[in-house]
Amino acid sequence: MKMRALGLGCLGAILVAMPAAADSPGKSVQNLKGSVSYQKPNKTAKPIASQASIVLADKDLTITGLASEAAVTLPDSSRVLVGSDSKVQLAFFDRKDIASASFVIYQGKFRFTVEHPAGARADYTFKTPTGNVAVRGTQGDIGVDEDGTLHVNVYEVGNPDLPVEVTTKDGKVWDVNVGQGFVGRYVDGVVSAKVDDLKQQLVDEFSPDFGIPTGWDDLLRKICQREYDAEPTPPGVNVPFVGYQSVPKPKPPGCEKVL
Repeated sequence: MKMRALGLGCLGAILVAMPAAADSPGKSVQNLKGSVSYQKPNKTAKPIASQASIVLADKDLTITGLASEAAVTLPDSSRVLVGSDSKVQLAFFDRKDIASASFVIYQGKFRFTVEHPAGARADYTFKTPTGNVAVRGTQGDIGVDEDGTLHVNVYEVGNPDLPVEVTTKDGKVWDVNVGQGFVGRYVDGVVSAKVDDLKQQLVDEFSPDFGIPTGWDDLLRKICQREYDAEPTPPGVNVPFVGYQSVPKPKPPGCEKVL
């Protein structure tokens, strides 16, 4: 963990049903399954037909119901999957020398894949009730519980010198590297937070919505091996009529299948 001080009508019906062009340079949201809607500021939410896509403008919200999933795709090929019972706003997207985007997460679960196009850079921010999550070429998950608790899992980064950064409401910046997870909560002006190695159960919080992330098995194996190597080897025992016997080192919880 690394922490330092600071210094996520008819025309309407046509739009709902119209798939976005495959080569469209714009922003879009697709209904992957279930109940998915989009909402313009101060307007009524409109449903998106199953498997259909619509053009998404800055300030538009994406809303999913129970057992539902949506995909927000941006012009730099970055993608944000929106899980069940979730609500997120695309505040803006700007594609210049650096592809910049800002999302406002109200609640729910999200899997982000922020791309680094050849020769380009990406700078995405997800604003949440507990703090802001800065992403630069990364795959991971973000969850915001009903009580505002923020969860961030990081599965890969495009540049090891650019970890995910969580800036909490109290002005601290938490670096979250590959194979780590952040958990934080902001209550009555106080943030309680920590960064720790990912465990299978932390990934399982998102798996029902998005499946196992790419490369997770290899990443879990490395995490488990590191924990296993760090534990001292238990002393042997003398067994009657047999003699001295070594005692197997116990495997870390959740690592039984990969070690």
